[in-house]
Amino acid sequence: MYRGIKTESLDRATIIMEDYIPTFWNSSNYRLNILDVICENPDWTERLIDIVMEDVQSPDMITQSIMHDIGGLMKNDEHFLPRI
Repeated sequence: MYRGIKTESLDRATIIMEDYIPTFWNSSNYRLNILDVICENPDWTERLIDIVMEDVQSPDMITQSIMHDIGGLMKNDEHFLPRI
């Protein structure tokens, strides 16, 4: 466990970020923000892993959804609805 999230989930989520949003993941500033979103939203992280593992959506759609959700979850907006 790391900050309330299973280590296995954190490992999988980081691999997903490397694959789907490498430009943002390779920026040290964004990486810390993304890690915060992953750790503070374990339910969202599990859904993300499930969606990517099911391979139902196209890679472009997954990338767009990840970017949308990370941006919204970083703002802590109570009215925000994640796509994932």
